[in-house]
Amino acid sequence: MEAKDMPKAGEVFERYEVIDDIIYDMSPPPSSEHQSVVINLATEFRNYLRGKTCRVFPGPFGVWMTDKEREHVEPDITIVCDPSKIQPRGCVGVPDMVVEVLSPSTALKDKSIKLRLYRRSGVREYWIIDPVHELVEVYKLDGNVFTEPKVYGREDMVSVGIFDDLDISLGGVFETL
Repeated sequence: MEAKDMPKAGEVFERYEVIDDIIYDMSPPPSSEHQSVVINLATEFRNYLRGKTCRVFPGPFGVWMTDKEREHVEPDITIVCDPSKIQPRGCVGVPDMVVEVLSPSTALKDKSIKLRLYRRSGVREYWIIDPVHELVEVYKLDGNVFTEPKVYGREDMVSVGIFDDLDISLGGVFETL
C-alpha cells in the first residue's frame, strides 16, 4: 500500500478480503474477546517459534495464496515457515498454518468459503476457534483433502500438527481479563 492510499486523520480505513474475485467486507472490527483469543494464541506460537525459521503473524496480515494480485485474505493468525514467502506486504504464497477466530459477521465465511480456499491452496493446518463456546476445530491436510476435524474444548491440550513438539493448553487461549 502506498502512502497516497493510507487514510487521512479522521478517515475510516476499510478492510476487505477478495476470494474467487468476490469482495468480502471485514467490518465491524473484532470484539475484545476475539482479540484476547488471538493474542493469547499468537503469544503461545511466538514463544515456541523463538529462534526457529517459522514466524507467526497476527492479523491484520495480508496473505496472497495465488499469483492473482487482487485476491487476498487476512487470517487472524498466520504461520509461515518459508522465509521467501514473507514480503513487505505480507505472505505471498501458501502459509503452513492459518487460524480463524469466529465472529458473528465472519463465522459462515470462515467455516465454508475460507475452509475451501485453505484446503485447495494447500494450507497444512487450519484451526477454527469459537470463542463463545470455547471450542477449536482442527483440520489437517492429508494429500489435498482436509481430514475430518478434531474438536477440542477449553480443558483440552492440542498438539500442533505442523510441529512435532508443540502442545497448547486451550485454557490459556480462552483466558480473558
